[in-house]
Amino acid sequence: MRTFVASPREGVVMLGARAGGARTEVSRCIAASLQCQTSCEEGMARLKAQGLPADAEAVRLLRQCAELCELNIRALQKESRLSRRTASLCFELGSQVARAAWLEAEDPASNTLARDALHLARACRPLVFAA
Repeated sequence: MRTFVASPREGVVMLGARAGGARTEVSRCIAASLQCQTSCEEGMARLKAQGLPADAEAVRLLRQCAELCELNIRALQKESRLSRRTASLCFELGSQVARAAWLEAEDPASNTLARDALHLARACRPLVFAA
């Protein structure tokens, strides 16, 4: 899976989402999405290396999270009308991934995944509940 990396221009200039969030909140959500996407992709690779099939529930959850993070980044950078919805989905899925990783934490990498997913949920929350 390809990791989406924002160029400095995209990450700084294109931050004004119309989802009701301030530029700082959008920037935080983008940064958290990038980090969580990386952690989810690394988690998928670990699970596959441990012998889990690609269609295993845990692998599918991490794939969905990584793909959603990429979509969220693109929506926020483009100031899409859907950015509030993608941020909402990141809030929900990030919370779900954090909980699953925390409950299954057998190694430091699972703790890192839980931390990054929780950070994603917290970073996207202000965009979801903005007026």
